[in-house]
Amino acid sequence: MNQFKLKVKDVLENKHFKSAEVVAGEDGLLRIVKWAHVIEIVQIDNFLAGDELVLTTGISLQHNIDDFIFFVESLIHKSCAALCIEYGDYLQTIPAIIVSLANRHSFPIIVFHETVPFVRITQDLHSQILNQQYLMISTLESYSQTLNKNALLGQTTEDILQNMYNELKTQIVFSIKSREPIFFPNAVPHKRQQLLAMKEKASEFKHEPIFIFDQHYADLTLFRADGQFSEFELLILDRTATALAQLLMREFYIEEKKNMEDATILVDWIDQKLSKEEIYKFIVTHHSNFKISSGAVFILASPHTVPKVQEDIVYSKLYYRNLFEQHGFIPFLFEKKSYIIFILLHTKDSKLSRELLNSLCSSLQKAEFYKKQISQGYQIAFGKVVSDVVEIPKSYQTALDTLYICSKVPTTSFFYDDLHLYHLIYKLQMQVNLQEVIQDYLQPVIEYDRKYNSKLLETLQVYLQTNGSKQQTAKQLFIVRQTLYHRLKKLESLLGENFMKGHNRITLEFMLLANSLIEDKN
Repeated sequence: MNQFKLKVKDVLENKHFKSAEVVAGEDGLLRIVKWAHVIEIVQIDNFLAGDELVLTTGISLQHNIDDFIFFVESLIHKSCAALCIEYGDYLQTIPAIIVSLANRHSFPIIVFHETVPFVRITQDLHSQILNQQYLMISTLESYSQTLNKNALLGQTTEDILQNMYNELKTQIVFSIKSREPIFFPNAVPHKRQQLLAMKEKASEFKHEPIFIFDQHYADLTLFRADGQFSEFELLILDRTATALAQLLMREFYIEEKKNMEDATILVDWIDQKLSKEEIYKFIVTHHSNFKISSGAVFILASPHTVPKVQEDIVYSKLYYRNLFEQHGFIPFLFEKKSYIIFILLHTKDSKLSRELLNSLCSSLQKAEFYKKQISQGYQIAFGKVVSDVVEIPKSYQTALDTLYICSKVPTTSFFYDDLHLYHLIYKLQMQVNLQEVIQDYLQPVIEYDRKYNSKLLETLQVYLQTNGSKQQTAKQLFIVRQTLYHRLKKLESLLGENFMKGHNRITLEFMLLANSLIEDKN
């Protein structure tokens, strides 16, 4: 008998079952028994939760075969463990139709040929079940203490899996995404392939996902050929997954400390102080035989209004590092003022790397951690994806430009390549006094708004965005048509009757974008 789970076949060994006989559903003797219940009514919906061993004298089943069928079907539907019937004054035999029904569902029906004390049976079984629960909790607590103790001694992944195997004596598979899975005990190649091929869908497996920083990072899996997993096994699976998650976190923190030593080289890299040979030498010391095909720079900027807590900074580094690694990137990172800067390298070409970054960004925007950071004022930006490691400084500069633009105007993208016009405006601003050019075109409208506290500039912007649709403009501005007509008439008087035609319209749209980028938000 398993020390932590009571099965129907184990119940048959109880002293009160000496006169018992299994008359149907013998294939179901491995069903788990979690409680014993005496029932003498047909309607059982509100009395059972599942896995009960049901005992009855059959007093409610003796006269009507339909009641008998309904009763057994209800027990099967409720996933009860078995039905025990005492032969006597009410029932002396089990109808063939009931035997057939039980056999079809592998639902054991056990009969007593002599009178048995139901109260003694329930007392014995309940004591047995409760003792098993207590023993299970004690063993589980001892197991958890062993894991905690070994954690202080610097246990490895293999140590944790060995402890787990010592308790369960069953096949374990530990798989980290993008890495070869670990089998414990080790399995021959053809057995590995067989297990991996069926692992995702087979009932013989139980999976426990391991999340690191809200990311699905790994899976711990148990295999049992019979597919019968006990509560104890599932609890051990859960405790072990937690221990592995803590070990992975500790490894991440150790890796973070090591990264601090590389910061000087990374700063020289983005400052164009390293030759191509020096860059490759640095990369191969961390990732030998890695063939770089593309790269980009990602910046996480923290707001000045949020106090910098070292734990939060480290957590952010680990969170984004894990996110990038999950998408196949090799991240190198360092801090610079209020920025955490990631140099991201990939074996894919520039086009495919950009697609991966798009996918990454989409999943990032759904994450609770990211939403919390954005609500606190954090900002992110991706630089231009480049095809050579010596062009990483260019990606860094474009990431800075993107960060500046995103801080000035509301955008739907954090990628340099998606902000074409804004980058053009930004570069023009470096060359000429754009404010003067903007005033040449928009000054009359800006001055009118300032003087009369009106909203002509906003009206012009929405009118252009809706391609001159009066209905959509009025709807977006929450004004009536007559008010819109009055504003448009005023815009014509300030900008000219042809402000919506040809180059006039293109120029106005450009100047509105430029004004939104360089105006003082304060």
